[in-house]
Amino acid sequence: MKKIMKSLFVTAFLIGGVSLMSSFAPNEGEGEGGRIKVYIVNDCSEDVEFRVESPGSATSYTAYDNSSKPMTFMEGTKIYNSDKELVHKISTSSEGTKVVVCE
Repeated sequence: MKKIMKSLFVTAFLIGGVSLMSSFAPNEGEGEGGRIKVYIVNDCSEDVEFRVESPGSATSYTAYDNSSKPMTFMEGTKIYNSDKELVHKISTSSEGTKVVVCE
């Protein structure tokens, strides 16, 4: 009887662990854990700064001259170009989009 109870406990523990792990796995089609990859494009012949505003934070980055760099962001993030104009707001349909920060 003890072996049966022990087997049931181990089985329940394993099933619970697998269920818990799958609830934290990223959803299909959402990139890396809900992050969405876009390509930051600088078509200018000089390095430029662009601004990224995520919910709760804002950061400036440098886009090097004539470059295209993949970056990942959370949905709702806003990307501003070198002239401080909003050029893109990240959504689930943004995956793979080229976001030009200087032309």
